[in-house]
Amino acid sequence: MNDSMGTGISFKEASTRFMGVFGEQELLVRPIGVKLIPKGKDIPQGTKPPGEYQGIAWCEAVKIAATKDEAIVINRDNVGCPAAAIALGLVDEYEKKPLGGKRKYTNMMKETASPADFTQGFVYACKESDNMQFALFGKEDTGRYETLGVALKAVSGMTAIQPAIMDAAVAYPADKLDMAPDVVILGVTPKQTLLAIQGYNFLTGSRFEMSTIGIRAVCADLTALPFLEQRMNGSFFCLGARALGGWEGDLLGLGMPFSIFQIMVSGMEKSAHGFPYKAYH
Repeated sequence: MNDSMGTGISFKEASTRFMGVFGEQELLVRPIGVKLIPKGKDIPQGTKPPGEYQGIAWCEAVKIAATKDEAIVINRDNVGCPAAAIALGLVDEYEKKPLGGKRKYTNMMKETASPADFTQGFVYACKESDNMQFALFGKEDTGRYETLGVALKAVSGMTAIQPAIMDAAVAYPADKLDMAPDVVILGVTPKQTLLAIQGYNFLTGSRFEMSTIGIRAVCADLTALPFLEQRMNGSFFCLGARALGGWEGDLLGLGMPFSIFQIMVSGMEKSAHGFPYKAYH
């Protein structure tokens, strides 16, 4: 791709132009950049200390970055959800020791589940596998999947950065850090999604294919998958993103490499008279 498709613009410029396409009257969640920090690399300057957000889930960190104008660092010490820690490459997926301290997701359980308990399906099929100590909603909790076999099938399709090669993941709005993100996450309404997809397709002719399952939405579907497969993906969010992360019911998510976001923004601008947003009901 060349600069005529928008690949030369910065994240701050791309973010500003993306929001500008919709107009000032449109309620819009600002784009959020994700920078994945490999082991041994430094955390960017200008971020919030991880301890200020102890125990929050990745999906919540992304929402806070979008709404409170903060650059938030999530690492193995403060991540609130072992599933996100697995997806983001912060912990080994077969680690048998539970993550200690305050963790928003596992604090809902009678007994703290380890990363291995997630990977082996015991958390998601807590009832059928006789692991009700991992239930989130009391003795009537069915788990997220009916049988252990179904849970294992589901887990096998959840994209994760493994082995665990990352020290941290940073979520930030474009005006907080002067750096190009690895991934850009958008929280958008269906109508806004339509224009964004049309803009990208205006320049590429590529169909949008979405892979999601309603679990690990922000960490796996919107972060790990776009990072590892270098393509755009979408999600309707998940239980954690809705209940813990605070993502509103009228929004869905798009995640993509920064290069795709640049092309999308350029295409949205260039196709404005072919896809007039004001004509959409």
